[in-house]
Amino acid sequence: FSEECNDDDPALSPELFSPAERITVIMKAMPVVAMCAGTSWYLWNFRRNVIIALTQQNWKVVLIAPEDEWTARLRELPGVVWYAWPLSQNGANPVQELASLWHLRGSLKKYRPIFVFNNGIKANVYGGITCRFLRIPYANNVSGLGTRMSHPGIGGRALSRLYSFTASKGEALLVQNEADLEFLLQNGLPADLAVHRTMGSGVDLKHFTQTPLPQGKHRCFVFVGRLQKDKGIYDFVEAAEVLHDENPSHRFIVVGDTRHTNAGGVSADIIDVWRQKPFLEFVGRQDDVRPWLALAHVLVMPSHGGEGMPKAILEAAACGRPVITSDVPGCRDCVVEGATGFIHAATDIKELTRVMREVSHIQITQLTEISRAARARAEELFSEDKLSNLSVNLVRAVL
Repeated sequence: FSEECNDDDPALSPELFSPAERITVIMKAMPVVAMCAGTSWYLWNFRRNVIIALTQQNWKVVLIAPEDEWTARLRELPGVVWYAWPLSQNGANPVQELASLWHLRGSLKKYRPIFVFNNGIKANVYGGITCRFLRIPYANNVSGLGTRMSHPGIGGRALSRLYSFTASKGEALLVQNEADLEFLLQNGLPADLAVHRTMGSGVDLKHFTQTPLPQGKHRCFVFVGRLQKDKGIYDFVEAAEVLHDENPSHRFIVVGDTRHTNAGGVSADIIDVWRQKPFLEFVGRQDDVRPWLALAHVLVMPSHGGEGMPKAILEAAACGRPVITSDVPGCRDCVVEGATGFIHAATDIKELTRVMREVSHIQITQLTEISRAARARAEELFSEDKLSNLSVNLVRAVL
């Protein structure tokens, strides 16, 4: 903070205040907006440009998230304060969960934001409860409901009701697909709550630009995502094995790892077995996926469900890559069948294999037309500027 302060202002003189007191003075002099999430990884990869847009309004942005390898990057953003939030990703220990809720309450009482954006299931629930209690304007962001909430049974229904309840007193609800909105309305979400449909987290169209498809008769299929069962990685591997047996010239690249996976994360033993298969190329998680998308003729995203609108699909479209994805909410919203991509039945490996086989036979000239259409749709619908502008306007509305 000392680097951001006006040294000519005697009210902020280092001789008059300790570092902690100077933070308090600055916070009172500058409106504070908070952003809460279950991981720092999420904030960096999915909300970074929104954070920058908020700071450009001369608002101090407090980021509340657990510490991980992305925290240091967030701390380097100008106008940002990062607050450590102890939170279990998949656990449900009552003592730990109450402690997480108490820490979140403490952080919001300390910084007293004028607005809070909550992101992710636990952040939405705990953030919604805390903001209601402290009477802080807020908006929950539904970036997919996950598979747990949509499962039948008492647990799934209770979580759905709680999710709707904690969103109900917000200034608005941000939702990425119509199916998720309809599900929440059926589980208690007030019909009069302001709802903004966002096209996922958006994509930086200047960073992700269209590149020519690779030439040649072979086809390169790329999977980008966390290595967990509900992302469809097992399906991709099985389909790849069949297609490799039919045509060994095809390439199959997996971009991603098991960090930040749910309980369905692939075990290290299975990944070791997969790495031994000559037709699979595992390149791990990549900070920049553009070089790998440049190698691809098509992105394959065979999700089992629980998605908002997958960022991997938006980035692929921005790069002019056709997408093969499953017929589940969020994924199917990202593509136009036959025009910008192809849709298959979820969890149906034979159907996925068939669609991948058919795409492998499409002439490069036709794939290029699909590539251009994908980029055009990304330019029309997927720009991240839309989410940034919406976020700024929500805060301005409460000033």
